[in-house]
Amino acid sequence: MVSAPRLVYGLAGLNILGFFIGTVFWYGGFIQANQPPPWAYPFIPDSPLSTLLFGLALILLHRRHSNDLLNRFAIGFNIKYGTWTMLFWALYWVRTGDLNPVSLLMFATHLGMTVEGLLLFQYLQRPNVYNSLVVFAWFVVGDIVDYAPIAPGRDGYGWYPPLPLGTALVPAMMVHAILMTWILNAMLFLQSLARGPRTLGVIYRQVVGRR
Repeated sequence: MVSAPRLVYGLAGLNILGFFIGTVFWYGGFIQANQPPPWAYPFIPDSPLSTLLFGLALILLHRRHSNDLLNRFAIGFNIKYGTWTMLFWALYWVRTGDLNPVSLLMFATHLGMTVEGLLLFQYLQRPNVYNSLVVFAWFVVGDIVDYAPIAPGRDGYGWYPPLPLGTALVPAMMVHAILMTWILNAMLFLQSLARGPRTLGVIYRQVVGRR
């Protein structure tokens, strides 16, 4: 994964290209039509941002300049929103039986995202509680932006992604998103605590020392 330049840069390029395609063609019209506040923009195109983060993390990993915070974000984003999208399309197919090419392609690409996140998890080296806290905070805010009743005209939700079937599957997807926020970040915290003996004093110094 990190020793074959053509494979690394080809895969990274596909992921970065996916960011631009997903942002423009899946979220562009949605953002234009709903006019969310500018502060919410980073929390809206979740899947495109996932592929961008993985592409950048993969390049830095290959160049031996791996960034732990970026890696943790890429892992969380790709697993959370990869599984989120696969679950959505599975529920959509159960309801409609509409196995159309777009839904099949999106299921396949998001399965790939999930696998990428799991593979990248193997490359986490140093334990870092502070970085895990940052990722957790981001995901909590992201869930609020998507599902809290803060967006006018969004049926009591926030700026959740544009979905076929309207709000029919939003409650189920909200439950998945919130559960994955806690499950994935528990994984990252456990990784931070499991790499060697960790005491409360060490963890406290690691977090407070960054301030």
